[in-house]
Amino acid sequence: MLGAAEILAEEDASILPQVSTEVQSPSANESSPLLGGAIDDGVVAKNDILREWEHVNWWRRPSVNWLLIPFILFTMAHGSVQVPKLNIIMELICRDYYADQKLPPGDILRVALGGVDDQCQTPKIQALVSRFALYLQLTAGGLSAITAPILGAYSDRYGRRPVLMISSLGLLTSEVTSIFAAKYPHTFSVNLLLFGAILDGVTGSFMVVTAIAHSYAVDCTTAEKRAVTFGYFQGSLFLGIVAGPALGGMLIKATGKVLNIFYAALASHGFFILYIMILLPESLTPARMRIAQEKHAHRQSLREQAAGSQVRSYVHAVKLWNPLQSLAIFYPTGPGSSPRLRTNLVVLAACDTIFFGVGISGMPLTIMYAEMMFKWGNYESSIYLSLVNSVRVVMLFVVMPLMIKGVSSIWKDRETNAPPEATNAEKALHPGAGTLDIVLIRFAIVTESIGYLGYAVASAGAGFTLAGMMAALGGVGSPTIQSALTKHIPRGKTGQLLGASALLHSLARVLFPIISNLIYADTVGTFPQAVFVCLASVLSLSAGCSYFITPHLQLYEDKHANMVDGEHVSLLSPTHVAS
Repeated sequence: MLGAAEILAEEDASILPQVSTEVQSPSANESSPLLGGAIDDGVVAKNDILREWEHVNWWRRPSVNWLLIPFILFTMAHGSVQVPKLNIIMELICRDYYADQKLPPGDILRVALGGVDDQCQTPKIQALVSRFALYLQLTAGGLSAITAPILGAYSDRYGRRPVLMISSLGLLTSEVTSIFAAKYPHTFSVNLLLFGAILDGVTGSFMVVTAIAHSYAVDCTTAEKRAVTFGYFQGSLFLGIVAGPALGGMLIKATGKVLNIFYAALASHGFFILYIMILLPESLTPARMRIAQEKHAHRQSLREQAAGSQVRSYVHAVKLWNPLQSLAIFYPTGPGSSPRLRTNLVVLAACDTIFFGVGISGMPLTIMYAEMMFKWGNYESSIYLSLVNSVRVVMLFVVMPLMIKGVSSIWKDRETNAPPEATNAEKALHPGAGTLDIVLIRFAIVTESIGYLGYAVASAGAGFTLAGMMAALGGVGSPTIQSALTKHIPRGKTGQLLGASALLHSLARVLFPIISNLIYADTVGTFPQAVFVCLASVLSLSAGCSYFITPHLQLYEDKHANMVDGEHVSLLSPTHVAS
């Protein structure tokens, strides 16, 4: 029976005749085409990026500018409904709670239109709302943990646009369930929102949209501009969240109808989907997608041939559909990797996950806490979110680009693990985490930690808002970490990497709210600030981990090797694989 290497060599000869059967010279590197004249899926120079689209009309040529403004509208729609949705949950749970107490029909609360009834601001109701929010996060996060890496890898093979449309459609249908739950409280219970969470999770949720948007940016930019570009997308996210709650709060105050926010969000999601379908240019060329599809087919064939027996084939099938298998990209082995490189990827992935987990679990808790302690309503909460996220926007759109432009000339890459044959263009587009990246990451973690401690000690709404603005200074952390991650790997693995990152975000979306909401539910009647102290402690732990990041490391894969279930297999000659 043929071995894996021989099988793959034969497939390459029949399916991809451009591949030479001779072993390439040692001077071959990642700028050398893998498939003859085809476009390489590794690192390419800036001129190569432009050359891919030089024969395409400008309106079909991909650019981050095509996606930024629609992305703002998308995030505006997503952000505008967060506070009203939380208060709808609170009012529905409050209504059910008092109905179970067998109060007279006239005393049973109705769903509030733009406000929160004082009878709902009790520790008991807060605990029930916190637990239901946990169920929502568990449902959506658990499902998206399965689908996110699949959709991320799918986008490498079939393009970014289809995945953006799929995930956006899931968010749209999720908002429909919120409308029905709020409009027909006598017909639908609050549990209808769990169905919306299922739709949200199956399609990858908001995290996949963000991850694929970042992948789109990587396809269009060089590594030296990547952190700033990621910052623009993060800034667009927070700009949408700034405008969304502000406009939403004013609309609620003017009309007294909270459902108008959900109708506007529904229209925005619909527009975003149509824009992607009709106007947004695809960022991956057909040649690049074809290469990714053929490589995927090769790996699938190898798994089937390597299985050997029916029992082993089941094992390989389990590995194939195991979402945690995608996390192997954070722990590369074989030629071009090193222990320090693996440490970098693991630490950066851990810091990114902690940042996301603290943010997604902390935001609703800060609103619930402030509404209970300072008697805020929809309007005050929306203004608070707008002020806090305004600081993030300024940091990402103004401070971060100026800082990188002014300081990058001082902290130039001085060391690299690049092989001697690596080209200057390859090093420039594949440089690893720079010193400035590491400094920005540590700055972000420290400021966010201080902000969460400020939440715990604030005795008035103004102090609480200032603490939020301090935490917002850490907004530069997430784009810098994700940019640094992509700088460690070849460009052709961007979707896979960010899909794996979305998987970690999905797990964080489950685990962090579970822990945070349980802490808040158990301490809200005695010491409600405890959850903020715990979140600040977790951030401090990630600050310590950041000191294990080594600058200027990157993965230079052997162009003759392919990974199948963690083993390196020759793409060009069976002599590369030990018998």
